[in-house]
Amino acid sequence: MSGLGLLSNYNYESDPSDPDDTETPSASKTQSENGNEKLHKLSKESVCPDKSKEQEDKHADRSSENSAGIDPTPDDIWKCKSEKCLELTRVNPSLLQKFPCKITEEVSGKEELIFGPSDIEWSLEHTSFSVEFDLYCDVGSRKARKTLLSSILFAGGLLGFILGGYLYDNIGRKKTAMIGIFIGASSHLLGTFCHDYKLLLAIRFFIGVGNILASDGMYILTAELIPSKHRNITNGWSGCLASFGYFIAVGIGYFIKSWNNMFLATSIMMWLIALQIFICPESPRFFLIKNDVNAAKKVFKTLAKLNSIDLDLENIQIIDVGKAKDRNHNFKQQLTEFIRYPSLRLETIILMALWPSVAMFYCGFSFGWGEILPDIYSGYIMAGVGEAISSLTCVSFTGWLGRRRAMVVMFLGAALTYLIAIPNVEFGSGWTMESVSCLIGVIFVTGAYAGLFLWTGEIAPTTHRGLVFSICSGISRVGSFIGPFIFNNLAPITHKAVPLGGLAFISVLCMLGSFLLVETGNERIPLTGQDVEERRRDYKYKI
Repeated sequence: MSGLGLLSNYNYESDPSDPDDTETPSASKTQSENGNEKLHKLSKESVCPDKSKEQEDKHADRSSENSAGIDPTPDDIWKCKSEKCLELTRVNPSLLQKFPCKITEEVSGKEELIFGPSDIEWSLEHTSFSVEFDLYCDVGSRKARKTLLSSILFAGGLLGFILGGYLYDNIGRKKTAMIGIFIGASSHLLGTFCHDYKLLLAIRFFIGVGNILASDGMYILTAELIPSKHRNITNGWSGCLASFGYFIAVGIGYFIKSWNNMFLATSIMMWLIALQIFICPESPRFFLIKNDVNAAKKVFKTLAKLNSIDLDLENIQIIDVGKAKDRNHNFKQQLTEFIRYPSLRLETIILMALWPSVAMFYCGFSFGWGEILPDIYSGYIMAGVGEAISSLTCVSFTGWLGRRRAMVVMFLGAALTYLIAIPNVEFGSGWTMESVSCLIGVIFVTGAYAGLFLWTGEIAPTTHRGLVFSICSGISRVGSFIGPFIFNNLAPITHKAVPLGGLAFISVLCMLGSFLLVETGNERIPLTGQDVEERRRDYKYKI
């Protein structure tokens, strides 16, 4: 269909104060003849007339706000680059003052954009995959496809969960984490050369796989190497370091102009992170459940050397040796023990309910700050500050109340902030009661997320720790997938009380689930399912 043919069908929002907008959007012969002299003066190079001085000033003021993936706005400048666009704007030059998302036509009863990525060129300080893949307009399925780029990361985590469930407890925590780093870093490197939407989806999927294998592997390894009295402090410190990822992400997004180069920068950082995995030894507990005592002793010698301790293992007895002596460690045996030990089964089921809920809260925030707060940069900076505060206070809070009570308080705080966010109260400059409440809520949610990692590592026995982490992480991908959709898509089509009230209700259920689990603070990590049964046998619930 020619550009003049399309012109008779398109719609756009008019500004009554603009005299050019009084033109009828049709390409009649009379209109063409009357404007013939004017149209002949327009060449390809000059078809996009200069914007007004006011618009130039707006663009200058906003130049620092554009970054990869951020949608262009009506204040940003665009020009034609296709024959179709040139032809349409010759007939009606006022289109050049319109936002392309508002220039649409009806095709088979559906609203469609007239101009696509091949028709127009944006003048942005940063390149944007949102522009390159035509995702910035809320027309058709574009917003859902953009949200899918966030959620596909967690779909990849499902594969990571399947692989991790086997690899952690069979080839080791360290080797699995190294595989995860390799998959993640390689996927980010491939993103440097990506210019296809489907390829970007695949890259994000495998980044999700690598994230699960690497993060869970390193966390399990850390939990098994750190003494019980230091696990809470180490967990808080790791959460604090993780919060600095927001500031690094803001720096990468702000100073690196190309979205492809952002992938390159992240890949380089991941390869550097891999260095610590090479230095860290394998968990001796892993070797004990594999009945490889000699390998466990070698790890003890390595740890002693790192701490400048003279350790004579020939005259030291390892307490847990023999507990798994008659146990043939394999996946079938792990599943059998879930049936044999009711406490192991109950605690795992509760953890499986808590993980997707917390992931939904956390990832809804992580991928929704551009929607929650008026500015995406301030949103992520404030999120980083909130997580840092949470990580620092969570250590003393958990040490004072214990794991179980601290988790109950975290979920209660999250529920209250969700409810407080429902009323429509505006404070000016784009800030609302919802945005302020969410800044407070992220402190509770981050505390619950960090606490759940710590608690899972202490509740699950060594024989099942890798499997339990993988099951919980895998099922949490469901929550991670749903979270961004709730924050970004559900609220606009319903009353915001629906998603916020629902999240508050789920928080209360998580609070009740936490009450049913056991306190594990300053206790030895159980090695087998039998240890879990003995731990719960004499346990008494206290408020």
